Amino acid sequence: MQSSWGRSIVSWMITPVFLIVFFALLLIFHLMQLLAACISPRLQKHVLDLMNLGIILNIRFVSFASFKVHGSPNLPEGRPVIIVANHQSMYDIPMIMWLCRRRELGFIAKKELGRWIPSISFALRRLGSVLIDRRDARRSIEAIEHFGAAKESAKQVACIFPEGTRARDGVMKRFKSTGFQALVRTMPSAIIQPIAIRGNWELLRYNLMPVPVGTRTEISFLEPVEPSAHPLESLAEELEGRIRRVVEG
Repeated sequence: MQSSWGRSIVSWMITPVFLIVFFALLLIFHLMQLLAACISPRLQKHVLDLMNLGIILNIRFVSFASFKVHGSPNLPEGRPVIIVANHQSMYDIPMIMWLCRRRELGFIAKKELGRWIPSISFALRRLGSVLIDRRDARRSIEAIEHFGAAKESAKQVACIFPEGTRARDGVMKRFKSTGFQALVRTMPSAIIQPIAIRGNWELLRYNLMPVPVGTRTEISFLEPVEPSAHPLESLAEELEGRIRRVVEG
């Protein structure tokens, strides 16, 4: 009981510092991105990489969190890649982007993220992601198909969370195959890099009030998958099974 109360007190003590640093990073790097974008998209990406590192360091040193990375990303140059991951927290994205920073990543994100969020909204709109309206299935699939075709042509990286939303309690949801299949169909030469994320949901367990102290996150880069080796109809299920075994193991 004393240990639980002690952790709670420390959590509330670090929360103001954590939030101040977090929002300061978003604001400062928003201005830096605006300037960098006037020069080149590549420079804007480097600025975004630094912001992602700052977010991770804030989590690591202010909230005393621990990170463990298993394996390394297999993102071959000169070939498009599809990253498939389970989704536990908004912090999944900066972590994935930092670990895979040698390639240009684009995300499939809900359209609400494209407005009013310093740094994040601007990056989603300008650096090769796609914003979809989850209430309009037909247009969402069309947008994903255009996104996939662009990534295929440019030999870039497309990231998708097939659960469709965050698993706020850490319990992995079933993968939705429609959007995933549309992405695979429009990226026929891509290799798939599955990623399993564990523990990251705890950062938002209380919606940042407080920020929990001492959370533990594990990110595992699993064996890459050649889509041609599996029927498209069962590929999402195959990837879900591989990721689920790690998340629930």
